[in-house]
Amino acid sequence: MKKLVGTLLVLALGPTGAALEGCADKYKCSVDTSLAYFDVDGLTFAVLQRGEAVAAGQSVAAAEISLAIQLQKRYYSQRQAAAWLPAAYACPPAPMPGYRGTTEVLDSLVVRCVYAYDAAHPAGTVVNDLLAGDDGKPLPLVPVPGTRPDYPQQLRLRQAPSQAGPQQFALRYRLTNGEIYTARTPLITLR
Repeated sequence: MKKLVGTLLVLALGPTGAALEGCADKYKCSVDTSLAYFDVDGLTFAVLQRGEAVAAGQSVAAAEISLAIQLQKRYYSQRQAAAWLPAAYACPPAPMPGYRGTTEVLDSLVVRCVYAYDAAHPAGTVVNDLLAGDDGKPLPLVPVPGTRPDYPQQLRLRQAPSQAGPQQFALRYRLTNGEIYTARTPLITLR
């Protein structure tokens, strides 16, 4: 008997709750913005050849590689998403996490060669002048004010080293809030 009363109660009140929720926002979808922003928590610095990671010890041509900056992000929201009653109806796809970006701003991006690159770039010197961004333009020594930290994501070498040999690149990535991240590529043979 208790089961029958419980079932009848759910059947009687279920449509009422759905109707109340549906009436409030009948033709409006509310998109979950619980992960709208991101915060940089770290980064990795990799060597890519045709989109694939180059392993330590591999020999690659400078013209065929890119140096990929991959940010490690933590997603968050400014407010909690709240719902009174759940409702099922068709809505557009939810946006990607972090779609609203971040409040962090890139202050500086410095790439150094660990081993000598050419006569003008001995071991440990800055090689930003040898790099180009995603758009093919030379990498600026100082980022444009207001630059988001997820730009540029891939850097290309604009010239080959003076001679083939071991190479590793070290990245120093500084945000205007004072956070500094460092990473190194694997040790490769660059020709």
